[in-house]
Amino acid sequence: MSDLLDFYNSDFTNNLIFLTAIVFLIAGIVKGSIGMGLPLVSISLLSLYTSPRLAMMLIIVPTLVTNFLQFYRSARKTEMVLSNKFLLGSLFVCTITFSFFSFSLEQKTLSFLLGAIIFIFIIYRWSGFFSSRKIVFDKISQIISGAIIGIVAGFTHVWAPTIVVLLMLRKANKEKFVGLTGLYIFVGSLGLFSTHYFYDLLDSQIFLISAIMIFPSIFGYIIGEKIRSFISEQLFETLLLIFLLIVSINLLYKSDFIAYFIKTFGKS
Repeated sequence: MSDLLDFYNSDFTNNLIFLTAIVFLIAGIVKGSIGMGLPLVSISLLSLYTSPRLAMMLIIVPTLVTNFLQFYRSARKTEMVLSNKFLLGSLFVCTITFSFFSFSLEQKTLSFLLGAIIFIFIIYRWSGFFSSRKIVFDKISQIISGAIIGIVAGFTHVWAPTIVVLLMLRKANKEKFVGLTGLYIFVGSLGLFSTHYFYDLLDSQIFLISAIMIFPSIFGYIIGEKIRSFISEQLFETLLLIFLLIVSINLLYKSDFIAYFIKTFGKS
């Protein structure tokens, strides 16, 4: 927890708290525009000037609140919950279990995991690999899907890549995509919050700052909804993916993966 204590140094608290609010504002705009991306964008940006582990703790409250609002504003909420009950149960349990183990990982390992997941997400979105595939969403596939989402989110606190792949395979329309994304991430966030609270990992000061970040996140979400009506989602998503590619490379660089790759394959 020493890296977390460093967070309370006057340099961060006084000089970077405003920057952190801007990060959540941007992440909220992204989420309002495409229905997801707050954890992915906020962790990526926060990791530019603080540890990935601390970044993962700061996103918990804004993620919980914004996704509840997103799901609450969706149509056919009861049907969504009932038709995804096995996935939600598996997601909740796996998120709790693997989020605890994430704190035993080294910073460079977390940086590599985050960078790799974001990079894979970008490749999948650009490749269109899943556009012609669809899965049967029965009880077993729900449990497996929930477990995969929960394991990845537990370790990295990022849901977007796995959820996007799942909903692409299910051929979810835009309205259903937004509603289910909010539901999945809300349930996963409950798991994360439960783990942090139960094991006393969420320091009161970190919790306070995370709670404050609800306001720029919601404000950004509202802006994002407005932006959606002025520009095409395809253009906005393309710009987002370019931006995330840069952030992904930065995280992989911080993990020393790029240096290792160059050193290993540069000799051949």
